Amino acid sequence: MKDLLHPRKPSATTLQKALDINLNPLQYGSIVEIGAGQEVARNFFQAGGASGTIAQTSSAYDMRFSDAIYGPDETGRYVTRQRLQRMLEREYDLVVERVSDERNPDSCYFAFADTVSAKRYGVDGECHGWLGIRFQHKPNAAPSQVVLHVLMLDTSNQGQQTALGTLGVNLIHSAFKHLDNVDELVDSLTENLGWGRIDIDYIHFDGPCFNFGANRDMPIKLVTGSQGPVVMFETDGSCAIPGDLLYKKIPLILRGTFRPFTNVHINMVEYGRKALKAELGVDDDDIVVLCEMNVARYLYEDEDDVSDLRARVDMIAEMGYHPMVTSHLRFFRLGEYFLKHKQRRIAFVLSVADLDTIFDEEYYGGLSGGILHAISRIFASDSKLLTYPLLTADGDVRTVDNHVVSPEQQHLFKHLVYNRRILPLDPPREKLVPFNPDNIGSLIARGEERWRDLVPEVVQRRIGELKI
Repeated sequence: MKDLLHPRKPSATTLQKALDINLNPLQYGSIVEIGAGQEVARNFFQAGGASGTIAQTSSAYDMRFSDAIYGPDETGRYVTRQRLQRMLEREYDLVVERVSDERNPDSCYFAFADTVSAKRYGVDGECHGWLGIRFQHKPNAAPSQVVLHVLMLDTSNQGQQTALGTLGVNLIHSAFKHLDNVDELVDSLTENLGWGRIDIDYIHFDGPCFNFGANRDMPIKLVTGSQGPVVMFETDGSCAIPGDLLYKKIPLILRGTFRPFTNVHINMVEYGRKALKAELGVDDDDIVVLCEMNVARYLYEDEDDVSDLRARVDMIAEMGYHPMVTSHLRFFRLGEYFLKHKQRRIAFVLSVADLDTIFDEEYYGGLSGGILHAISRIFASDSKLLTYPLLTADGDVRTVDNHVVSPEQQHLFKHLVYNRRILPLDPPREKLVPFNPDNIGSLIARGEERWRDLVPEVVQRRIGELKI
């Protein structure tokens, strides 16, 4: 699949990239890999000339050996950001300590590391990994760093190993070749990887050769650049680790463009949260609220302009919710994403008007299995649709009880309502607004100050940053 914004240029092959690094006598470091073979190092050896680049390669597969070298993780897990960091720091320090006095003073040192959980026979676990590079961008500089979290999507262990090897070479090559352009660095990470092999859902930059803008803007570029379909953010606006954010949580998902975020959106979240707690018997701490924005709508309406997506991320985060940017346009694709993360219970909070789309058979044209396949993905396990009523221009209130679907879908709709997969929310009438939030832009354009009564205080302060 091409970049959603710009077509990709032909790239060098994986072995050509490895050889390019090998032929530079000033780049020197170690490669340590745990969990999926030594595929990154293998590419450098196959390319030739690796003796001038690689100080050592290693793998500590036995957990006791790994703990002895890098220390045990307080979580008891082995595929973690913390373990990767310890690997990078230890291996980088060893390279500098052991060879810097003997090599050319213009040398730049690096350490590449990964710790992954690849596909294993008879085990149906999540296949994912952490990988990163710690490196000098110029001689004698303090180290900089790039860290990634990835999902490995190949169905075989061998396929995952090969994909990881390609990704690792891309990261090492890009760290040295695209320092002057972080956009190109991110674009190049999935070169020579076919669509659907690797999803990157977290990226973080540290060190003197990166500025704050890299961590601010590059997570969204993972989605707009097709490196991954989903990124999530913490309530401080930083890129979140999805596995950690979702760990033992029930996602409550509100979808929208949030142009702008309104008081009705807040009501939808709060009444949705209340209903979910009552239905499942859980507490506030068991629920994580995700406000999801889909890039496709931005791209279709504004070509390649997603400039205010970051401002919306900051706006949502400041209100205490977790922003989420995705390339999944349809509800069932999000359902599939959460299933991939082993989330058996999710909840969408949505307007009753959105049911028109969900139960429109034409919306699933070309999908094998059609609407039944899509519905099965949305309602996998114990998932819910929490529907917020709509006040029409005529003063009527549309609810689940009086909502009408096509005759062909009536039995399916009633089945889901009867089995409490579709649940009505019941806010007081004064919480309902009889027009589309997009109309707020018209009020602002006409200079009508009543728009301020329709949005939270955060939006009033940030409205100048947003396209409405």
